[in-house]
Amino acid sequence: MYWRYLLSIFFSSLLVAFISEQLNLLNLINNFSLMPTVFWCILAVFFILITLFQNKGLPYVFLGSRLHLSNKVWCRFNLMNISLFFALAIIAYIVNQVVNEEVWALYKLFGQPIFLVLIPLLSLWLITRRITI
Repeated sequence: MYWRYLLSIFFSSLLVAFISEQLNLLNLINNFSLMPTVFWCILAVFFILITLFQNKGLPYVFLGSRLHLSNKVWCRFNLMNISLFFALAIIAYIVNQVVNEEVWALYKLFGQPIFLVLIPLLSLWLITRRITI
């Protein structure tokens, strides 16, 4: 399931980037260093919009036919993803405002990908463990 999740994040990021480019959302920002913050917020809003149409969320759209998890697991996993993207936006803004440009570049290069790989893995483990107990 984990590699499918990574593929779903990759494809949804590409889709959001395409939509953002078509609507010129990121071009409205004057400060270049705030673009990751805005991108994570757009991705979270995209997940929320998909949740309005599919109550189990975007991960279910990509993974639901292959995995037979309960509705409760899908809803919690989707909520964890939305929370992750908002947290990434907040952390990116704080790091951008507090530290110098070198640390900011290191965070963008290493910190955000580490969060995208580890947090969903831990959240899925926690969700499935909590529900099966």
